[in-house]
Amino acid sequence: MTLIDVTPQEAGTRLTDRCPWCGTFISRSKFIEIEGKIREQEQKKSQEAEARLKENFERRLIVEKKAVEERATEAATKQMAAVTAERNEAMKKVKEATAREAVLRKRFEEEANQKAKRLTEEAERKHQQDLQNQRVSLEKSHNQALLKQQADGNRLREAQQKKLKELEQQLQRKTAHDIGEGAEVDVFDALRDAFQGDLINRIPKVDGGADIMHQVSYKGDVCGRIVYDSKNRQGWQWSYVTKLREDQVKAHAEHAVLPSSVFPSGKKELFIHSGVIVVNPARVVEIVSLVREAMVRMHMLGLSMKERATKMTEIYKYITSEVHIRRLQEIGQLNDDILEVDVKEKKAHDNVWKARGSLLVRLKNVLREDETEINAILERKPNVETA
Repeated sequence: MTLIDVTPQEAGTRLTDRCPWCGTFISRSKFIEIEGKIREQEQKKSQEAEARLKENFERRLIVEKKAVEERATEAATKQMAAVTAERNEAMKKVKEATAREAVLRKRFEEEANQKAKRLTEEAERKHQQDLQNQRVSLEKSHNQALLKQQADGNRLREAQQKKLKELEQQLQRKTAHDIGEGAEVDVFDALRDAFQGDLINRIPKVDGGADIMHQVSYKGDVCGRIVYDSKNRQGWQWSYVTKLREDQVKAHAEHAVLPSSVFPSGKKELFIHSGVIVVNPARVVEIVSLVREAMVRMHMLGLSMKERATKMTEIYKYITSEVHIRRLQEIGQLNDDILEVDVKEKKAHDNVWKARGSLLVRLKNVLREDETEINAILERKPNVETA
């Protein structure tokens, strides 16, 4: 009989029980004591088993964790190796591209140098050939050509003098309107050359007033208009300004420009009167460039008519200031200096070519002397005794 076999009734009525270990009869108190020890042993075994299970679980957890870490490390190593290989491959391609670029650049430079050398040599050969042709021509008929040139020069000089007298007589007969037509063409051509993207037309002839209409455009949009009165005059009249101002209002133009080589007393180069810009014809392009740039900028900024009027008043004040006039004078001086440099460069080239031609003549003479000596040796009859 076990502890399970003992019912509560029996436990309450019986004084002895069988020992759970050996089966002999023992007292009730001894039975309860043994039962407690058994319970303690079972509990201890249960705790030991639980501890062993926990230890085994932790050990397996450590093993699994280590395995996971090893797998993660291996995967990271493989990924790093792949990235490194990809980077090395990219660097290799970059190096190859750089090397190819260097080779191509070197090849292009060599081809350009060779081409430049060929062109230089060809130009030098042509120049030498021209010099040679000139020398041959001069050697063949120097005296005849000189006499002919003198005769031609005399006839040309007489013809030029005659033509000059005719031109002077024609100029004296020209009216102020005829002279103005020439000035108009000069300003018109200068404007068309400087602002090729704009629409610039002549206005039919009237008594005074505007004769050129300039429509300023930017990317297909009309930014405004400028009218010009480019006729040349022998003297100044304030009515020129008044008439051009009226034409500006009629044409709804934003600006009016009066190129003039004559100015009223106390004025020169550039001034503004009644909203009309009066300027030396040589400075028309520079002034119109400033005005045109302002028109385009205000169009792009979308300024109102009031804002445009205010800005143009400030711009007019600037272009008539002493600072800007000095800059215009400096621009003119720089243009003159550039032309002078071109003239000096031409003279320098002429001197170089002249010196080169002189040296080539001397070289040819030395070679001719050598040739003469060699021909003399070849043509000399041999000495019989020596032979």
